Amino acid sequence: MKRISRRILFLLLLAFLPLSMAMARGVTFLVNPSYSPFSYEENGSLKGLAVELVKLLSSEFGLEAEMVAMPFEEAYTKLQDGGEYALPTLVFTPQRKSQFNWVGPIAVTPTYLYARDDSRDIRSIDDARKAGKVGAVRGYYSQQLLAEQGLDTVIFDDETTLLKSLLEGGIDLAPFNYDVYKHLTENIPESSKLHATIVLDLDMTYIGFSKDVPLDTLRMWQEALDSLKSSGDFAGLYEKWLPGRPVPGIYTLLTEEYPPVTYMGDGEPEGFVIEIVRELMDRNGMKEEIFLVPWTIGYELASNLPNVLLFSMDQTEFRKPLFEWIGPVGRNTAYLYGRAGSSVAPADLEEARKVGTIATTKDWWTEQLLIDLGFTNLKSFLDPLDTVRQLMSGEADLAIFTDLTVSELVQNAGYQMENLDRLLEIQTNYFYIAASRGTDPETVLSLQKTLDSMKRDGSFEEILRKYVPNVLITPLLFQSSTPSTVMLQSVVNSLKIGELASLTLEENGSTGYVWDVGISNPNVLSLAFVKHGVVDTGKESLTGAPYEVEWTFRAERPGECVIVFSLRRPWESVHPIKTFAINVKVE
Repeated sequence: MKRISRRILFLLLLAFLPLSMAMARGVTFLVNPSYSPFSYEENGSLKGLAVELVKLLSSEFGLEAEMVAMPFEEAYTKLQDGGEYALPTLVFTPQRKSQFNWVGPIAVTPTYLYARDDSRDIRSIDDARKAGKVGAVRGYYSQQLLAEQGLDTVIFDDETTLLKSLLEGGIDLAPFNYDVYKHLTENIPESSKLHATIVLDLDMTYIGFSKDVPLDTLRMWQEALDSLKSSGDFAGLYEKWLPGRPVPGIYTLLTEEYPPVTYMGDGEPEGFVIEIVRELMDRNGMKEEIFLVPWTIGYELASNLPNVLLFSMDQTEFRKPLFEWIGPVGRNTAYLYGRAGSSVAPADLEEARKVGTIATTKDWWTEQLLIDLGFTNLKSFLDPLDTVRQLMSGEADLAIFTDLTVSELVQNAGYQMENLDRLLEIQTNYFYIAASRGTDPETVLSLQKTLDSMKRDGSFEEILRKYVPNVLITPLLFQSSTPSTVMLQSVVNSLKIGELASLTLEENGSTGYVWDVGISNPNVLSLAFVKHGVVDTGKESLTGAPYEVEWTFRAERPGECVIVFSLRRPWESVHPIKTFAINVKVE
């Protein structure tokens, strides 16, 4: 019933849209014929997960689409040149963000650097630079990533020849999308001699549309995909092509290896924030998967894409306006550590600024903290274990870690806490679930309210103490990032940037009369979300009874604007039966 109702709702929405919006323009999909299991050509026919997805969206939701086989590099150039084209398997990157429009995600898959078993141990990008020749497919994002990391690459036309060269010893390392690699090697026994090393990237695969495709058409494709995900049909398609693999939802949940907060346990993400997030998802009827990625990758994706939840993120002044915040879910204190017995033992921050090198982890709040405190003697690493190793090998004089995670990081790097001396306390901070800008505000508020309720009913503390028995819980229980909501009044309303304001009115849709809301300057004030509810009369609600509508607005930037509320029948070109205006000033 749920599946049917959602599809009917989508089709009804189309029926009531203006004709210019309801008729989605036809789009030509340029399909990579050698990207199995997502798209490939067999006996003259296009097959794969992405191919079936486009067909399903087209047939189920009346979206016009034509598919044409075309090599990736040619298709990519054509997409850049304009026209009403789409590439159904385009990996999102910050560099590509403004070049195309995006609908998805349709896949979330790590790209690993693969090596032969006889190669040296590859635990970092630095190890990869010393390993020998590295291959890449022409035009793929992995080629660009490797170049950015200073690796010279041998270029191949496709992944089949890239794999062949790796197996035969022509190259020593090669990047592959995990799902593509599994399909490539299914019938190649020699591939058992290969293994995955470091994560190079997390491929967020979208349907990429050219800039010429109308925004209304894009919106309809995204809404259709979201409907397919909600109904369960997308999961069914995924199970057919990628059985057992995590299914990307409407929201993408990302975290990192940060024990005991978040980490990969026995094949599954574990940690106290992992359990808290799963409980939040469950109580809100959300079934999104959690992906573990290097922090730099997660941070980059959350900074550029909507509907990404990244945790656990310490809130800093620099980060505060860049994300929406749910929490706090924990607190920790940053310290400077040195090697046990080392003569480098600064007595204060001024002395610490003068030491040779301090190891940090890239894009962690501790790195940003030292930068804000005026430290210029920093050397940052992608992997926190490399931060430990640099300190213990003598390559760095000091390192910065938090009290909550340092013990497990040191142990996982092959050392003991007795090998370190804790020298200087720097700062105590709270950490949160960070939602990217553009994420549905109602979802953010709902998750925050659920977290607050978990703190009240004891489940939050129960989860936390499973992992950190002696944690000081009181400061966390009485902290909440729920933004205060101002109730709009008929007088001039003054708001601060980021502040929420709401107004509740009664309407009765059975009469045809509904409230229409117009904002004179949406750059100053935006409509965050609309919520419908039953009027509390103390009696059972009846069909055709009036109900309440709550509009919530967000102050975006300084300026003045007017919100106009009009009660009217949308299909009638007559004056509304009731109208009033509210003035808002954002400072």
